[in-house]
Amino acid sequence: MKNPWTRAVLMSAVLVLGASAASAETNFPATVQLGGQTLVKNGQGTRYRAVFKVYDMALYLPSRTQDAAQVLAMPGAKRASFVALRDIPGDQFGLSLVSGMRENINPQHAAEVVRHMNDVIAVFSTETTIRAGQSFRVDHVPGKGTSFFLDDKQKGPTVANPLFAEAVFSIWMGRKPVETQLKDGLLGRAAPAVNAQLSN
Repeated sequence: MKNPWTRAVLMSAVLVLGASAASAETNFPATVQLGGQTLVKNGQGTRYRAVFKVYDMALYLPSRTQDAAQVLAMPGAKRASFVALRDIPGDQFGLSLVSGMRENINPQHAAEVVRHMNDVIAVFSTETTIRAGQSFRVDHVPGKGTSFFLDDKQKGPTVANPLFAEAVFSIWMGRKPVETQLKDGLLGRAAPAVNAQLSN
């Protein structure tokens, strides 16, 4: 690659994208307890918008897998843990979650899930801003349902329908994830290698 400016721009882009799939900076624990189960950290990563870090995230499952379809189909409890890395408007975050669900929802289950989407928006619209450093999470416990927490305090009702849990986790694990590199990180996959052409 002859143009040094173009090379520098591409290198910056690769470094940013690679960071998403690599380990997040937050020190998430290796295991958590949920619903009477010990869940293991399947992977972690960082959500970016352009070059700005939005949140660190870790995915907890009963057993590790690098298959996104297995994550969604796996029985047992599941947790997605987050730490905000910048101030996030609460209503904007709720809308982004709903957008991710709509992008990945199983058409056969749409009618059952759509009615819960306004509840997601309502949960986060009660928070003007999720501040940098605040933690939030999504817990799914079989037989009980899916719940949202902010700083360990439950926000909104628990949704019992298991199809809702599948829709929520598909935001990151679905066919059109919110960010491909973040999906790879949560699945414990290695960050993509830098294109060899950049060294030419």
